[in-house]
Amino acid sequence: MIITVLTFAILSLASVPVAEVTITENKEVFTLTSPKSGELTVSRTVVVNSKDGISEAALELYCDSFRSLQSFSGFIMSAGSKPEKLKKKDLTSVALSEGLDDDDLTYYYTPSGQYPMTVHYEYKMLYHGGLAQFPTFFPVESEKAALEKASYEVNVPAGYGIKYYGSQNLEFNKLTENGRDRYCWTVTDFEPIVAEDLMPSVLERLPYLYASPEIINLGGYEGSQKTWRDLGLWLFNLQDGCQNLSEEEKARVRDMTADCATNLEKLQVLYKYLRDRTRYVSIQLGIGGLRPFPAAEVSKMGFGDCKGLSNYMKALLAAAGIESDYYIISTRRANLFEDYVSPGQMDHVMLAVPMPEIRDTVWVECTNPALPLGYRHVHAAGHEVVLVKQDGGERVRIPAYPDSLSRRINSLDVTILPTGFAKVSAHRTLTMAYAESTIGFTEMIPTRQVQRISAGFKILTEDVAIDAVTDNFGDFIKDGKDYVPRMDFDYHFVTASYGNVSGNRLFIPVNPWSRLLPVQKSKRVNELYLRGTDRLEDVIVLHLPSGYTLEGVPEDVSIDSDFGALTSTIKVSEDGRTIEIHQSMKMKPFRKPAEEYGAYRDFARAVGKAYSANIVLKTSN
Repeated sequence: MIITVLTFAILSLASVPVAEVTITENKEVFTLTSPKSGELTVSRTVVVNSKDGISEAALELYCDSFRSLQSFSGFIMSAGSKPEKLKKKDLTSVALSEGLDDDDLTYYYTPSGQYPMTVHYEYKMLYHGGLAQFPTFFPVESEKAALEKASYEVNVPAGYGIKYYGSQNLEFNKLTENGRDRYCWTVTDFEPIVAEDLMPSVLERLPYLYASPEIINLGGYEGSQKTWRDLGLWLFNLQDGCQNLSEEEKARVRDMTADCATNLEKLQVLYKYLRDRTRYVSIQLGIGGLRPFPAAEVSKMGFGDCKGLSNYMKALLAAAGIESDYYIISTRRANLFEDYVSPGQMDHVMLAVPMPEIRDTVWVECTNPALPLGYRHVHAAGHEVVLVKQDGGERVRIPAYPDSLSRRINSLDVTILPTGFAKVSAHRTLTMAYAESTIGFTEMIPTRQVQRISAGFKILTEDVAIDAVTDNFGDFIKDGKDYVPRMDFDYHFVTASYGNVSGNRLFIPVNPWSRLLPVQKSKRVNELYLRGTDRLEDVIVLHLPSGYTLEGVPEDVSIDSDFGALTSTIKVSEDGRTIEIHQSMKMKPFRKPAEEYGAYRDFARAVGKAYSANIVLKTSN
């Protein structure tokens, strides 16, 4: 995973947790009224203190063939004014399915007025046609929010099997009365989270609850989600009839792949076909947003969501005689929730294509075919997924790449004039995740390209010109499983500020990039956390100006700690006219208690000193 702590010079201060918004009440009750229907009632009151808290008071309700908004009411009250009633007509409704269905609606409401502002909602959603999961409980979505009290209740017939998974800050209670089981969760006095650099995700702190029935009966498709095998079997059956292609397209597939010597070559041809003919559109239709849109329809329309495009690609491969596995994945979390089986914890669908000829599986991202074929992007590599197979779901983990393969290497050749003005020739090499972040660069407008290529310098770059951009994004077919995406940039620029003249001295930075780590002066509150690594290598060759002699060169540096490692070496040529600088930084994954912040701060300051050092030249004039 790429991090950005080395990209910008930052001095951050831990903020005192000030509530931009306070949720005074959030009560949600879901009642299962039959095996195929239920209702959700919500009462929520929010006090917004500034515009930064408005998102917590905004309302967004999704409706489709399986859920509808039955009633809505509320009020809004700005500072010093009387409450204004809210009705269903005050909501904005938008259809999001591009005309594919007439019951796909999303209701929106964003309050406006003077602060502090109080907003209260009460609404009821009806669920019909079955359920794969109960509504998710997520009463706080912002680290700047305070919560006084929130509760969630799932009310089902006694003995009805459910599964649930929630945050540790929820209190749980179960009651059985009048032939009903009431599962109740509450959270009180939740304080805003202090925002600090290098801290764990706020999702680890926010209260949440997922709950699902063990038995699914959705849209006429019955099944179980007691185990991942059961759920995979249900999802497989849900795809029945969705992978049919027209006879014309099947013939086209056979013609396109007729000259391919291997399945790997066929895959590349069909991946290009998918890229050229389709585009990604988010469409949450079809059996609760879980059934893919039919392949023939995706082909006809030229667009689809992750389910539709992955299913279409699966159908294309099948027409070429290649087996593949549709799979569900969370792009936000690498690990699945333990002992909680539900598609609700997933947010994406991709395709796995076993390739015996290379003794590997090709993991195919169908929503962004601009990605190199077979490259396991940062939101998938190392993640647990569930393969949807004919004999049920199979829980596997997508292989991660070694951290050492992901690198960013910068090389500069700098000719400095006595005024501090410099002419610079540069080369940048990006691999793996770093290369992924630049996909689409060649399609950018020139001004945007220049902004991207010159970002991160602490000197002012002028007249930036890009000489060449090359990549190997089409080389998967040759390299197979050992493929490492790479992008190279050659560019040049001039700058009037490479060196700083002061009297008879010229101060030249050891490194013209900002490479300072974030440091805060206030007491650390959160744990220190870094999931992935950051690897930066800089090679700088300086050609010194005439009339100047070398007065001072920083000492070589070698630092190795639990947080990262840095080496910095400076070599002066025998004639004293050329200096070659090598600096390499690697951040290590870590999770440390707040009490160890002093050790991190010492490390960060040592790194900052090495990167911000100057070479001193002197003239006798």
